[in-house]
Amino acid sequence: MLTFITNKILIFEKILKEFNDSFKNFNIKNLGLETLNNLKLKMEKKNIFLKDICIIKKIEEKIFSLHFHDLNQFKKIVKNNFFENFGFQITKKKLNLELKIPNLSLEFRNNILKILKEEYYYYKEIIENNRKKIFFEIKNNFKSKNDINYIEKNIDKEILNTKKKLKEIFEKKSFKILND
Repeated sequence: MLTFITNKILIFEKILKEFNDSFKNFNIKNLGLETLNNLKLKMEKKNIFLKDICIIKKIEEKIFSLHFHDLNQFKKIVKNNFFENFGFQITKKKLNLELKIPNLSLEFRNNILKILKEEYYYYKEIIENNRKKIFFEIKNNFKSKNDINYIEKNIDKEILNTKKKLKEIFEKKSFKILND
């Protein structure tokens, strides 16, 4: 029983580490290839990395070329104004987008926070999905009501702790972006 709890706690620690790592490489003053590659787009209820649907090349200091592999994905991104919604300036050319990063105004910083907030909600959703799977697993693997209650109580405690840490990381990074 304790091994079960420990293994499940490790899942939440891994999620927290991934979230922290995704924020570690994010620098608003130096938005570059790595940051753009790791942007997640929500398409057809799935989160997809930008690097998986297009090739990103740096043209100038704050100008990037995005060449999309698939016309349908290109059309969806253009139609949904994904980049414009975050304050980037876009020029369209066939299957290419030219993305220009504007100066660091307060409005642009707030738009960047939207990207980070989406990332935060994405990881909260992962935690919630894992919670559902684990609780289902508990009900299937354990028969004793006492065991089930004990395990669920410990898992719930860990989930709350993980969500709290997730929020702290998000707020710390948000504060840094707004005040850098």
